Amino acid sequence: MNEHTLTIDADTIDDIGDPAPVPNVPAWKLAFLILALTGMIVAAFFVGWLPKTHRQQTLVETVQRQKAMLPIVEIVLPKPALETVEVTFPGEIEALEETVIYARTSGYLKRWHVDIGDTVQQGQLLAEIDTPEVDQQLQQALANVEQLKARREVAETKLELTRYTLTRLDELLQSQAASRQEYDESQAEFAVAEHQVKVADADIAAGMAELQRIKELQSFAKVYAPFAGTIVERSIDLGQLVTSGSGQAQSLFRLVSTDRVRGVVHVPQIYAFNIEPGEQAQLLVREMADRTFVGAVARTARSLDLQTRTMRIEIEFDNSDGQLLPGAYVQVRLPVRRPNPPMLIPASALIFNASGSQIATVNAENLVELRAVDVDADYGNVLGIATGIESTDRIVVNPGERLVDGMSVTIAEPDAAG
Repeated sequence: MNEHTLTIDADTIDDIGDPAPVPNVPAWKLAFLILALTGMIVAAFFVGWLPKTHRQQTLVETVQRQKAMLPIVEIVLPKPALETVEVTFPGEIEALEETVIYARTSGYLKRWHVDIGDTVQQGQLLAEIDTPEVDQQLQQALANVEQLKARREVAETKLELTRYTLTRLDELLQSQAASRQEYDESQAEFAVAEHQVKVADADIAAGMAELQRIKELQSFAKVYAPFAGTIVERSIDLGQLVTSGSGQAQSLFRLVSTDRVRGVVHVPQIYAFNIEPGEQAQLLVREMADRTFVGAVARTARSLDLQTRTMRIEIEFDNSDGQLLPGAYVQVRLPVRRPNPPMLIPASALIFNASGSQIATVNAENLVELRAVDVDADYGNVLGIATGIESTDRIVVNPGERLVDGMSVTIAEPDAAG
């Protein structure tokens, strides 16, 4: 057997304890590796990330297109009306006292002492009437009374005569100088005479009453003011025939008292239940825009007119300066309390259809809900709704006819809503 002998020199022994040196990699290989890695990353981006992003973008665009196809609506929240509001009503001014003065006797207008616009006091002489017929009747009545008095004197004389005769016959009857028949006849004549005196007294009383009546008619020839005020109308001229009465008779004057006046308004039923006497009111006259007259509710009719469903209300105002003219058109502003104030919404939100008055609301899912409502008041651009809505309801401002119950809608942004 051959034995091989391994011979190792000293230099070789020294190199065994050190690590082998790293081989040098060429630069072109390193660049190739970096490019390959980058390509793999790019390939992964195009294969995975880009399709996912594209799908998301497509989904967003689809949602936006669907939203763009939904109706865009503007919404508002209803607001509660004030419990007490000032409401202005049309009205007119009336005098507290007003009367048409007629003649109480017939005749011809002799003279008048006042004319239109004159201020008069109670009991002041206004006019005088010439009453020739009444004057003649007065003379006849005086003569008739004198005649009746003369007749009574005759009856009284006859009564005394029959009384004397009866007394004389009574004495003769006692002495049997006269018969019973003569006495009875005398007694009957006395009773008749006594009755005739009573009749004469009654005739005189009737004649005096007629005389007094004619004297009063003659006194009516002077026309006096029944109260203090202003003459606003004169309806007759001098020399014109006037007749007594107030039916078809010609009036003389119209007199009004203007120290205090009343404003008369007719309040609709929705306000009538909440206005009470004593409440303060303001009276506005267009021709005196710089002034406001303050008064108080004096009385209410407490009943509604069947034709207009309104209630008459009277408000008294001081008019010591005479600025308020009876008959003038005015506006009266009244504070009206409402126990259950309505909710206010724009008038354009109301829908009129076969189902009645409705509004369109939008729920939390942006779905339309149509609701029936009761309109309490119309303020022009704003409506008061009594029932059917809450303060949190989102109400469509201009629903039109395009919205139906359950429809999906898009709510306009605040800026877009204006």
